[in-house]
Amino acid sequence: MATPHYLLANPFAGQNIGHLRLAVVGDSGVGKTSFARQFVETLPEVLSHDWNTTIKQSGGDDDDDDDDDDDYTRTDALTEKFASTMMEIPWDNMDADDEVPARNLVFLDTPGYGSVIDARTNFNLFMDYVRQTFEEKNRRISPFTEVSNNELMRSLVTDVEYMRLISEKANVIPIIAKVDTQSDREVQELKVHVLKSLKEQGVSIYTFRIDYDRLIQMAEKGLPGGPPFAVSNVPPKPVSSDPQDHISFKHAANELPMLRKLVLEQQITNIRQFTVKKFINWRGKQQPQQQQQQQQQQQQQQQQHQQQPFYQQQQFQHQFPKHR
Repeated sequence: MATPHYLLANPFAGQNIGHLRLAVVGDSGVGKTSFARQFVETLPEVLSHDWNTTIKQSGGDDDDDDDDDDDYTRTDALTEKFASTMMEIPWDNMDADDEVPARNLVFLDTPGYGSVIDARTNFNLFMDYVRQTFEEKNRRISPFTEVSNNELMRSLVTDVEYMRLISEKANVIPIIAKVDTQSDREVQELKVHVLKSLKEQGVSIYTFRIDYDRLIQMAEKGLPGGPPFAVSNVPPKPVSSDPQDHISFKHAANELPMLRKLVLEQQITNIRQFTVKKFINWRGKQQPQQQQQQQQQQQQQQQQHQQQPFYQQQQFQHQFPKHR
């Protein structure tokens, strides 16, 4: 558990974030867990979180989503990690004087689909989680009706299909991870490739109100401000005065601060509105299915009812034969 630090430059900034749920999905070993941890640990508004503290070893890279590391720990199940950017009175003790961390920021760490033979296994695992989240929300809205913030990924061929599957229920924000190992030119070319692939495949992502053509133009010119965002999972290192520590390779700029500002501050209202629309669309599709199921049940009951009198009559005559 991180040590709480309650003194903030802007005490209201954390409250403005509100309650938000983010999922990090993608292939195995691309740095999903490390990215989520860096996102939280470097967010000034975070008062406390339940991520394990990052411990850097000399000569080693602490990225628990990197298969090349000796300390790599594979994520085999969906895991919720909580962070708090505001305090609140406990719901089960409203008379309490002391406030507790609200645990309002939820990160869902997911297993990479490269860890299984059939990638659909982990696809379905995540989709079931989203469906259960929708069903739980729907029960709170309509407790008497049995009707059934924000995905971040690295684009590969399988990722495109993954994004297509979840885009109906979640806002998809593609990212390019581990840019500390890539040059500006490499990241720029990858951004263009990702955007063109998504557009050609008709995959819907959250574009931050920028159309695909404009995003592609921005990527071709190397302009920041839209997806896919290039992020680094490595904490910033202090500047060394030793000339031998400086190398000629210049890695791509880290857009994590920009992504965080867009998601948690500038676009958070729009993201929530888009999520509500997706939920309403999903709910609207569930109602016809339920009506169809109810009609089928009614038809089955009617068929059973039509057959029942004849059966009962035969049974009655067998047990109690008529006497002349």
